[in-house]
Amino acid sequence: MLRKITENEANVQMIGGVVGILVTLIIAVLVFYNIAASIDYTGADAVLPGSPAENATIDTMDQAATFFTIAPIIAIVVVAVVILQYVGKI
Repeated sequence: MLRKITENEANVQMIGGVVGILVTLIIAVLVFYNIAASIDYTGADAVLPGSPAENATIDTMDQAATFFTIAPIIAIVVVAVVILQYVGKI
């Protein structure tokens, strides 16, 4: 049976979603820094042009740079939406 979601329940769900997104972003940063510490930039395979190790090293850093550029923007937008929701209710 469907029930009507009250205004207070909707706020709790929205805040839970925001917290979930922000926690996910924080975990992603922590996991990357733990993995990045184990990447060998100086090994023979990592400096050979066109080797799979060199390609993996470059691709990992490129993807991390993209993510770390976009992640703070996502966090700011999510927090701004929550603030605008509350300001709109005033």
